[in-house]
Amino acid sequence: MNFDQLIRFAVEQGASDIHLQTAAAPLLRINTQIRAVESPAILEADLRRFILTLKPALKAEDLDAAMVMGLDFSFAIAGLSRFRCNVYSHLGTPALVMRVVKLKIPTIEQLHLPEVLREITLSLRGMTLLTGTTGSGKSTTLAAMIDLINSSYRCKIVTIEDPVEYVHTNQKALISQLELGRDTPSFEHGLRQALRQDPDVILVGELRDTETMRMALRAADTGHQVLATVHSSNAAQTIERILAMVPPEERSIASSQLANSLEAVVSQRLAVTLDGGIRPAMEILRGGPVTSRLILENRLGELAEFIGGRERGMRRFDQHLIDLYREKTISGTEAMRLATNAEAVALGLRGIH
Repeated sequence: MNFDQLIRFAVEQGASDIHLQTAAAPLLRINTQIRAVESPAILEADLRRFILTLKPALKAEDLDAAMVMGLDFSFAIAGLSRFRCNVYSHLGTPALVMRVVKLKIPTIEQLHLPEVLREITLSLRGMTLLTGTTGSGKSTTLAAMIDLINSSYRCKIVTIEDPVEYVHTNQKALISQLELGRDTPSFEHGLRQALRQDPDVILVGELRDTETMRMALRAADTGHQVLATVHSSNAAQTIERILAMVPPEERSIASSQLANSLEAVVSQRLAVTLDGGIRPAMEILRGGPVTSRLILENRLGELAEFIGGRERGMRRFDQHLIDLYREKTISGTEAMRLATNAEAVALGLRGIH
């Protein structure tokens, strides 16, 4: 198996992910769809050798243990692409998924992100949360936001990632990128250290535990701009998940910090366009007096109605899907596939409000 040739082919075809598994032919994900590659099944010995070439510090005798625990790392081929790699065990044999990360960071315009995202990014204050399922494009959107700040302001940016995907080059800003396992042992430790490094902007790859959440809220509450990802499906669920991380006795303080510092919650899904490309569909909640009051009074169920008013660039997923359909960007079938409320979207597609 010529893995180098396979990887170059995948990048040329615009694949987002490369799936390599013992005793199976390689698979590529292109525009959200899994595609088979005409190739013999991968041999276990070949895949083991390939993994060890990607991660030279890993010893052959330690690979099995690493597979069982799951191994995350980044890898780059000069002039081609970077890759976020995950090694795992499949029936006791190695398997590998490689997420393709382009060397050139796309702009907000190139990603077809709503114009309001530029305003949110350049606010240089508060907490902005990017949410969505794995593979929904959160990391790429965040990279575009950091790149916009980098090209717009003279400031200090610290990113804490697992692993580092897009590599930023200093423009107007000074950027320090910390990778878990190499530069810092945890998100919480990296965030604690970042606050001592005179940052203006802090990116946290994922808010996944109570202590990291506490530190992120504290950072936003003390005047830093904090960008972070959360695994949740919409704005209301994101806020519920954030507050659920905090012990009950601290929830009142956390609610106050979040209510006062929240700049936006941006939830993202990827839609396949009529021409076979990819376009993000977004739900956007802006911070402000109404959002703050709903959080403080625990009236999160009313957030969807408030977002639906579309003030200051806000929108619900279903509204954006209908917009994309009316612009002839996506099909009605695709809009229905991604809909939160399929019945409401079906009426919207027919022009019924």
